[in-house]
Amino acid sequence: MRIPTESLKFQGLKIGEQVKVILIPLAIAAAIVAVGVAIGDAAVLANLVIIATFVVIVPYFISKYTKLLWLKNVESQFPNFVRDLADSQRSGMSFAESIDIVAASASYGKLTPEVLKMKNRLSWGTHFIRVLEIFGEKVKGSRVITEALAIIKQSYESGGSTADTLDAVARDIITLREADAERQSLVKQNVAIMYGLFFMFMGISIMIIYIMVPIITSQEQTAGDLRGFQFTNPCDGVGIFPCDFFYFLSLLFGAEGITAYYISLFFSIVLIQGIFTGLIAGQLGEDSVVAGGKHALIMVISAILTFLVLTKSNFLPLGL
Repeated sequence: MRIPTESLKFQGLKIGEQVKVILIPLAIAAAIVAVGVAIGDAAVLANLVIIATFVVIVPYFISKYTKLLWLKNVESQFPNFVRDLADSQRSGMSFAESIDIVAASASYGKLTPEVLKMKNRLSWGTHFIRVLEIFGEKVKGSRVITEALAIIKQSYESGGSTADTLDAVARDIITLREADAERQSLVKQNVAIMYGLFFMFMGISIMIIYIMVPIITSQEQTAGDLRGFQFTNPCDGVGIFPCDFFYFLSLLFGAEGITAYYISLFFSIVLIQGIFTGLIAGQLGEDSVVAGGKHALIMVISAILTFLVLTKSNFLPLGL
């Protein structure tokens, strides 16, 4: 019984990918944090926690985004493969013979290794439907190919002119890809606007900190002239979220007092803005939240570096 064996094999590959992409970065991140704890400096620990966070997130995102790029390449070549398969079908060949001919005579980029695997499985006696199912598991992230495979399987099982069905599937996929390319060209301006809005928002937040915090701290020094009214740090003596997170950020930036509260507050708002703006930009530009992770990472890293540079260069008031 070959089917369970192949299923276990594929499950094993998935487990292997998870170990490389999730467990190994987690172990490295834990080691980095352990080093920070051993050093005993709170500021150093805060910086190492940030590094450890990126050690965990970045490999996982790269893995997902690489898979997305692979799927897009496979989608772009899949119509050519289907049309070549239809041409072979018209000559009276079986699907196994058609795939054998197609695999030997054409190149389909990232799809070529999968076509060769189909050929090998068919030569081992695996049923054609099962071969399509295995390929479908590999490309299940692509809605276009998944639906195309379902149509091909139905055509194979019901009989009739499979060549005409394959041609129709290829034409439909090409039409969908052309429509998607047109949509992407139209929304590129929107993605640029998203970046502009984010950096404008970050700039406004920085200027508010630069102007407002000195006013607040000077007000604290002259509180007696304001008849008892004065600003206070809402997180004084509070150890729950988000105050504990703000305390961590104050260690990262080296800020103290009410200044640390406002820098942490506006930095957190900028981070939230960057994450969700990036995800929306990816959904608009590439119709994928995974692709949005790329934009979100760019915005988050830009925010972290900008605030670190401005605080370490003493451009922003630190309340020291």
